[in-house]
Amino acid sequence: MSVPDPLVLGTRSSKLALWQANFVKSKLEARGHRVELEPITTKGDESQDVPISEIGDEAVFTKELDRALLAGDIHLAVHSLKDIPSTVPEGITLAAVGPREEPFDAFVAHPSFDGHLDDLPMKATVATASLRRKAQVRTWRSDLDVVPVRGNVDTRLDKLVESDWHGMILAVAGLVRMGLSNHIRDRIDPEIMVPAVGQGALGIACAADQEGIANRLKEVLHDEATGYATTAERAFLRRVGGGCQVPLGAWARLTDDGDLLLDACIASLDGEEQYRDQRRCAPADGAEVGRALANELLEAGGEAVLDRILGESRQPSGSAFRP
Repeated sequence: MSVPDPLVLGTRSSKLALWQANFVKSKLEARGHRVELEPITTKGDESQDVPISEIGDEAVFTKELDRALLAGDIHLAVHSLKDIPSTVPEGITLAAVGPREEPFDAFVAHPSFDGHLDDLPMKATVATASLRRKAQVRTWRSDLDVVPVRGNVDTRLDKLVESDWHGMILAVAGLVRMGLSNHIRDRIDPEIMVPAVGQGALGIACAADQEGIANRLKEVLHDEATGYATTAERAFLRRVGGGCQVPLGAWARLTDDGDLLLDACIASLDGEEQYRDQRRCAPADGAEVGRALANELLEAGGEAVLDRILGESRQPSGSAFRP
């Protein structure tokens, strides 16, 4: 099937989003395609002063690009995979999952603080935009004062410098991709903080009826190992539900002997409760094992945690989209 010339690639306008879009653009251009970027503003970009968990929309960074795909205004969209709802909207297909950067979280210290994460004093202040990070860091150190912060990566770093906080938690991947890895004081051990679903991976979407585009994107951009890992993570998220309103993490990776290893957790907002376990399986069984592990953690106590957070409003991930 034919592929349009040029391909119009939709992206958010942040520096990180543009890095991701230009990475995909360069890969397609290397295979002979002309690509034009189309910046699109999302609800998440417009609501910089409101915590993502309070916006109450799992597709806060993707919905406007989905609409552009369905309208035919763009041919493909590039996202941080962790921003894509675990169930994509009808008419959209996740055509490829790009290579994954480090999935871990980073501790970025204030310039006046010379120590590492383990050196934080009692009742130190740490900033993060993520309920997952807040819950897990408080499970590790219940004395810490965790405060909210929003904005793009460079904006958050500026806010840190201007603050009286001891440090901030950001994704390693974003800092590395933007050439800001010098700000990383520590890569946080996943034993302390299970990464977000899809963190560090790119998701490339197109309209479901554009089979030629989908096939080309998969051929040029899909990374098989990352695809297996994130399929397991997203299956876990889909079963748990709640999206960005739920403090959960899931991290899968292929082992040297070819197995898929999945760590996952569900935590209470205050960090006082955490339900966590690990499973090993064949890569092709990742989705099934992700769902099974979600069921086990929900039955162990995670369901009660989620009911307290979301009450009767809890819905399966991705169900709220309306084009």
